[in-house]
Amino acid sequence: MAEMKRTTKPTTNRGGNRRRRHKHRQWFLRQRKKQLRRDMRKKRRGDSGARPLSGLHLNMHTKGSVSSDRERRITIQLPAVLDFDENYEQSASHFAVLREAIHKRKKIRSLDFSSIESISPSAALVLASEVDQWNQQVGRRLRANLPSWKDDIKRLLCQMGYFELLELEKPEEAWPTKSITFLKFKRGQANAENSGQLAKQLRIEIETLVEQRIKKHFLFEGLSEAITNVGQHAYRDEVDSRRKQWWLSASYDEDERKLCVTFYDQGDGIPVTLPRYRFFERIKDVFNSWTDSQKIEAATQIGRSASGLEERGKGLQNLVEFAKVHSVGKLSIYSLQGMYVQSYTNDGTNASQTSARKDFDNSIGGTLIEWSVTL
Repeated sequence: MAEMKRTTKPTTNRGGNRRRRHKHRQWFLRQRKKQLRRDMRKKRRGDSGARPLSGLHLNMHTKGSVSSDRERRITIQLPAVLDFDENYEQSASHFAVLREAIHKRKKIRSLDFSSIESISPSAALVLASEVDQWNQQVGRRLRANLPSWKDDIKRLLCQMGYFELLELEKPEEAWPTKSITFLKFKRGQANAENSGQLAKQLRIEIETLVEQRIKKHFLFEGLSEAITNVGQHAYRDEVDSRRKQWWLSASYDEDERKLCVTFYDQGDGIPVTLPRYRFFERIKDVFNSWTDSQKIEAATQIGRSASGLEERGKGLQNLVEFAKVHSVGKLSIYSLQGMYVQSYTNDGTNASQTSARKDFDNSIGGTLIEWSVTL
């Protein structure tokens, strides 16, 4: 008898297939919900997909103006008013985000200058220092949408040297003549041999700008001493030479005959370096209870430095003296989270002096010395 072949039907796992289809359907629904949420966020923002940036320390002043695209490239929109006198917290906060992004080597897509309505000389110098640090440490070009800049802002930044920093071609248009002229910022290296020459060069440029001889002794000696102090104290523990730098600039308002000179470094700050000075023994018992502004005030009033030499540590006093010999003068010192200001008036008969201190929530990221006089 022929042997009959026995065939068996393959068995199917209907229950397992249903479970797989169910899981796939649930996964698809979750993905769809995520996409709908992304679309809704994009619609509410009205942008091209930028989203709040993670990985940087944002606060109430910056969380709405710092964002990143899908490639995690950062866009920082600068505020309408960049001015430490009028808008300190917002200005310092935006500079802090830019500084942190540079130190962490984040990808910065662009700096948005389009919202800026006004910028003070001191804020412009601090911003220049950050962009300069980006060029040196990261080296990738920062995008800037030049046509969106206000004419006054474009003129100021062009005079200060921003077009070179951002590798932008200088526009050929002629801007309306303004009474304020800005000198191109200068960058120096801590302990460099040419530091004194840079201070002298700025003094000569100022003399040419104001068309008269200024009280050059106090100006030149004060600036030279400030530069020396940066080398001796500000960057004591810093090993990266690209970080051990300072920046210097000036502006002159011809209508008001107001001269402003600004010096900035990103070092440890006066409140941190003060214990390194020999006179610290006089204040050590109360030092820890002081705010940053009180420590800055102490630095302006006690003049002997850690070197023990009378000619050292008098940079702040020399700047004060320069302000005193003019009809109106002011010295402002910002360091870390503190600010100390001395103001002077002298009409030839009577002289008066006032001072003020203030502490802030955010740090300026070093020390800024800003001084102005009426010539």
